[in-house]
Amino acid sequence: MTTDPSYEIDATGTSIDVLEYIVDTGGEAGVSEIAADLDISKSMAHNHVSTLRKRGYVVKRDRKYAPSLRLLALGERTRGAIEVYSKGRGVVENLADATGEVVELFVMEEHYGVPVAIAGGASDWLPPHVCGERMPLHANAAGKAILASLPDDRLDAVLSEIELTAPTEQTVTDRAALRAEIKRIRESGVAFCREEQYGGVVGVAAPIERGASDRGAAIMIDGPADRLHGRYFEEDLVGQVVSTVKEIEIALTE
Repeated sequence: MTTDPSYEIDATGTSIDVLEYIVDTGGEAGVSEIAADLDISKSMAHNHVSTLRKRGYVVKRDRKYAPSLRLLALGERTRGAIEVYSKGRGVVENLADATGEVVELFVMEEHYGVPVAIAGGASDWLPPHVCGERMPLHANAAGKAILASLPDDRLDAVLSEIELTAPTEQTVTDRAALRAEIKRIRESGVAFCREEQYGGVVGVAAPIERGASDRGAAIMIDGPADRLHGRYFEEDLVGQVVSTVKEIEIALTE
């Protein structure tokens, strides 16, 4: 049996496409619209949603299909097995309560940064992403902090394979410039993002290095640029992020 990740089974891929389509459309979709938008026949669309329903991944409501909460259970079990999450989520919530800002715990998965915990703080602002969403490592503070924490050989391998996409005009897409920034992050211990992932959003992060195995992880505070700026952003929040990282590292090594 091949383990080559480039080897795909078409039927499996189509089932995943159907499931993601149902989720992305807002929760409900009919066979006809699934078939039309995914460019497959109605009979094929029906076969795939019927299989997903039998397996418990979608439910039928009238003539449409919606994702089931079994997906939530899978996600919770997957997240719960990540040690840095189980030992760090309470600390993340404490930091959000103390600062009133959004605090996120990111981990590295393959060549992406993935938020596994988001604590909302006291503000009405929430990030434009959700837990489990894969994000480019080079375009946000948490991702850059994770890159800076990697050993040189692994960093070289990651940077040689990732595509430096540009979500905004502020995103660093030059590899030499990114390496220079990673060097600065290693020297200072903190990473900043200034509207590189989303317009009007900034962030500050620090890597979790001790006890985080080889996964790579970071704590980030992010929020609107018109609120997070100046000494508050570049000094006050930096100190609290670094302190929180140390607290998590101690918990991971106990």
